[in-house]
Amino acid sequence: MREQYGVGSSTPDFPLREGGLGVRCAFVVALLVVLLAPLVLMPLLPTADEVSSSEKRELAPAPQPMANGAPNPRFLLEAGDYFADHFALRPVLVDLDAMLKQSLFLTSATDGVVAGRDGWLYYSGEMGDYQRTATMSEHAVNNAAHNLALVQEVLEAQGKRFVLAIAPNKSTLYPEHLPYYRLEGAGTDNYAMLLPRLKDLGVHVVDLRDRFGQLEGEWYLKRDSHWSDEGALVAYGAIREALGRDATLPDGEDASSVAREGDLDVMLHPAFAQPEEQTHRNGVDQFVFSGGATSVEENYIVTKSTNDEARGSLLMYRDSFGNTLLPPFASAYRQAAFTKLVPYDMSERMCSFANDVVIERAERHLPFFASNPPYLQAPQRQILREDEPAAGNTTVCLGVSGPYLVVEGTLDETQCNAGEQVFVEVSAPQGDVRTYEAFLVSEPDAGATDFEGQQTLSSNNIRGDWGYRAYVSLGQQTESVPRGYGVRVLAGSVDAACEVGSATSAD
Repeated sequence: MREQYGVGSSTPDFPLREGGLGVRCAFVVALLVVLLAPLVLMPLLPTADEVSSSEKRELAPAPQPMANGAPNPRFLLEAGDYFADHFALRPVLVDLDAMLKQSLFLTSATDGVVAGRDGWLYYSGEMGDYQRTATMSEHAVNNAAHNLALVQEVLEAQGKRFVLAIAPNKSTLYPEHLPYYRLEGAGTDNYAMLLPRLKDLGVHVVDLRDRFGQLEGEWYLKRDSHWSDEGALVAYGAIREALGRDATLPDGEDASSVAREGDLDVMLHPAFAQPEEQTHRNGVDQFVFSGGATSVEENYIVTKSTNDEARGSLLMYRDSFGNTLLPPFASAYRQAAFTKLVPYDMSERMCSFANDVVIERAERHLPFFASNPPYLQAPQRQILREDEPAAGNTTVCLGVSGPYLVVEGTLDETQCNAGEQVFVEVSAPQGDVRTYEAFLVSEPDAGATDFEGQQTLSSNNIRGDWGYRAYVSLGQQTESVPRGYGVRVLAGSVDAACEVGSATSAD
């Protein structure tokens, strides 16, 4: 007969199942092992440098118990950040999380990567271009084109050949593999706005978007943000043609298959990235590094060609797309220099050796040309007529950078119109008066950067498009602005301009 238990009745003791206590203890021990393993194994796996390299970012530094001679009030917070970035087996766990999200939901576990269809990956930093959320203003586009036109003018006056090459975004050429929820935005992108303006000003620009668009097949890697080795050779040929040089590759038929891990794949899968096969032309490796560089990843590289048919000298300002451009160009020129350093140093000291100068820049970084004018002597101008000064609040700041007097500031938009030229008249203490044309500067808000740390410009994050800057040679290195210099800033054109601001080095 079944016993009934009601309120106030005693509950019978049920004996533990045989082995039950042991199972529970084993479970607790196993759980503690799992929870403590990431902490205990931190000194062993992996090193911080390995994790930082794979994820393309700076990891949290070790917390310090003392700060400025007193106990650090942020010690526990910093310790938590440090553990989150450095715990053992982190790459493996991050990788497993990425695999699940990509396979089940077609989403990425990393902010810097967009998981596409058919195994394709895209760099999230270019989505602002594709979805038209990082579109430059018309004024910023004009500033960028104006600055590049000045660069070309100065370099060609020195007898050099100049070419600008814009590397198309992967999403621009192959949008069909993007996930369904990444829709192309309405309107015109930065590339399409800037290109015709450059051509109107006569800037020698290579339309690589059109060149790749005319080719069949895939010229970018599926799991990398850049073009393949073969894609780089397409760009190489187009740039050489634009320079008026022979675009024939040395030993073009000698090729081999190489496997490389894509940068996006490593960011998303730091432990189990899958190398991607591609064709590499062995004939483009006829060069040696000189000056201490050992890798195409370095910021400044000097090379010498070992190819008997190499001719001339090259200076290339480039970004990461230039990694695979370097071998063919280094093989084709007797001497070449490649730099990623910004702002561009285009001083005579830097450029004097080069016959050809190339700027290669990714499409996603086009706002750079409006916000970062190069370190370059301003071209001299002669104003034919000067009108009455315009009252306003244009700022004029004087500084020095090496051998240059730096004149910069912000125009009062009530004193001039967008698209007008800006001139800087400099009166030296000895009485010499000369006028120069300034670069035009769009100023992004602080922190307006993408995942590569590059400045971005859109209607939502610019402080203004009315900045200007001119570098004027002082003839010698100096640490402060010499006394006795007078500066007037004028806006308009060489036919007619008016003063909008002034300053002296005694102020």
